[in-house]
Amino acid sequence: MKKLPVILLLLNSVLYCAAEVVQDRVDWPAFLARHDLVWKVMPDKWDAGAFIGNGLLGAMLYADKDCALRADIGRSDVTDHRPGDNACFDKARLPIGHFLLKPVGKVKSGTMRLDLWNAEATGKLVTDRGEISWRAFTHATELVTVFEFNASAGEQNFAWEWVAEKSASTRTRSPPKDYQPNPPSVMARDGATQVCVQPLLAGGQYATAWQEQGAGTGQRTVFVSVGNSWPGTTARGSAVRVVEGAAGTGAAKLAESHRAWWHAFYPQSFLSLPDTRLESFYWIQIYKLASATRADRPAIDLMGPWFRTTGWPAIWWNLNIQLSYYPVYTANHLELGESLCRMLDNNLTNLIQNVKPEWQHDSAAISRVTSYDCRGKVGNEVGNLIWTCQNYWRQCRYAADDARLKNHCLPLLRRCVNYYRHLLEKGSDGKLHLPPTYSPEYGAAPDCNYDLALLRWGCQTLVIEHERLQLADPLLPEWKNILATLTDYPTSAKGLDIGRGVALGHSHRHYSHLLMIYPLYLMNWEQPERRALIEQSLDHWIGFKGALQGYTYTGASSICASIGRREQAVALLNAFLDSYIKPNTMYLEGSPVIETPLSGAQSIQDLLLQSWGGKIRVFPGVPPSWKEATFHNLRAEGGFLVSAARRDGKTLWVRVTSAKGGTCRVQLDEKYLLMGGTGKGWSVQELDGAAYKLTLGPGNDVFIYAGKEVPPMIVSALPADPARCNFYGVKTATAKK
Repeated sequence: MKKLPVILLLLNSVLYCAAEVVQDRVDWPAFLARHDLVWKVMPDKWDAGAFIGNGLLGAMLYADKDCALRADIGRSDVTDHRPGDNACFDKARLPIGHFLLKPVGKVKSGTMRLDLWNAEATGKLVTDRGEISWRAFTHATELVTVFEFNASAGEQNFAWEWVAEKSASTRTRSPPKDYQPNPPSVMARDGATQVCVQPLLAGGQYATAWQEQGAGTGQRTVFVSVGNSWPGTTARGSAVRVVEGAAGTGAAKLAESHRAWWHAFYPQSFLSLPDTRLESFYWIQIYKLASATRADRPAIDLMGPWFRTTGWPAIWWNLNIQLSYYPVYTANHLELGESLCRMLDNNLTNLIQNVKPEWQHDSAAISRVTSYDCRGKVGNEVGNLIWTCQNYWRQCRYAADDARLKNHCLPLLRRCVNYYRHLLEKGSDGKLHLPPTYSPEYGAAPDCNYDLALLRWGCQTLVIEHERLQLADPLLPEWKNILATLTDYPTSAKGLDIGRGVALGHSHRHYSHLLMIYPLYLMNWEQPERRALIEQSLDHWIGFKGALQGYTYTGASSICASIGRREQAVALLNAFLDSYIKPNTMYLEGSPVIETPLSGAQSIQDLLLQSWGGKIRVFPGVPPSWKEATFHNLRAEGGFLVSAARRDGKTLWVRVTSAKGGTCRVQLDEKYLLMGGTGKGWSVQELDGAAYKLTLGPGNDVFIYAGKEVPPMIVSALPADPARCNFYGVKTATAKK
């Protein structure tokens, strides 16, 4: 380890002063337009439709009979209120209803476009009597969806009809014997506003309200809102007030404020890839995330605000919710991660009550499935809450929010580790062991690798953060003792096992037994003694065929990106897109499961920037076949923002900036000679193996350049492949199936 010569740093300061700052030349409207979803024929299914949303309210747009427009209306927190903790029935997500546009004439054709930059869907229906053009958006912040129609003379009498759905859980597996649907909905009118009120057996209601302006004319606007209430309150009034307020404001002003929100949202980070389809897929997921959740709105379940008949009308905690949030951290959209953290904070009492009474004084856990209240008695699948704590920890560390880490995240993590402490047993070998627990999607085993990895990560994180923050805790020696004496991961001739005595013997879609490799990185490529086991375990896992699903490919891609298998990482992502992603980038395993495409966005990020183990890795998974790549203001642990450009197969420049200041280690693909920075107090220290230790003060930037002179630092989109622009949507009648 050596410090760069002072004369070099002085020279670089002069060079930097003469250089231009990083120039953001992204033409956002044009860039996102090449990724808009385009339908040359109207889709006829949910998983091919256009989706709009604001983190609570949403709509899925596709065709009903004869290419008419159908708008499925959703609100994420519309759940049943029955007593009991059966999340799939007592607290299940409930369908609301849909609108149907019925033209006067017979439909001849229909087209549609989802405009990402403006977050709105537009389309046109052509009939034998005329045309109907339309636009729809769910307002970015207000709880209203706006539909605008412009019909020619022959179609000005088209109908816009409401169809209420049966209010009952759509899960058909193991319903309670006495399960009954909720009462029928009731139609009503408040002045110019129509309302469909759905009462619930257990009390409370939800209500859909809408007001149509210009009925019977060629130009119409419909304002729609959904209210939701719990026992003792009503939803009708709130829905009506929102609709009346929106109607008074008008569609034009609503569209203006709606667009302003989205135009501020996208530029918080940027990336551009030489693979146009992957680039499109990524940006659609960023749009999807902001449509699915917000800081003050519900966490993401398996559907977000786009309800469809489902066998999974709740939140699943053994992979689904964790993966749904993985992209928000690197994407520099921590505000979207707030909904998960707030749900955990607000339901801490329930997380504690999920464990047996004698452990509630120091422990917390969660079952596999819950509603938004996090109520679910833990069974033998015990690691799900501690895995979710990794999301919470990332939220804190990527924000450099030590106060939140200290006051909220670490106390919850402490309780998760305490739950395991109650289970640990000392064996005859002097090691600490776990009794049989459940490895998600596979089965039970003693010393289950799923739980060993999560327990080890929890103890390691508690030790590191308590020492970093200089926090005193009487359990610190105990955490260190667990790390020193916890049994090693069970392995066999073909790699990591499910647990002690249970080898991976058949196709397994989940990487539950590989969490120590990804996403925890406890076992990683920087440990040469572990490399053979990592490769062996990965190849054995994905070598089985039959049960692999979409998130198998995204997880395997991220592992490959961390171990130098760069071409394979991209190949797995492309295989994932080829075989599993629907025309609108949604994903189904019988029912919607939103986390899988979102995890694909994380895998794309892992090609460009990885941040784990206290080190930032720039372009760690970019394959040799990608000669160019650019990213700007992606976020890393410690609250650092990183930008970089790659040209002709080499990293051209890297910028690291910090709002709060701090120290980080940066791993590059080769050593660089020129460096510079802004402000005072920054420094660079050369480490072994093309790594550098950067020290930044608040607001400092540090730049690292290739070559002998400072290159232009320009952030712009790479050239697109015209054949792969607007890849998603539906282009032919056969493709919509």
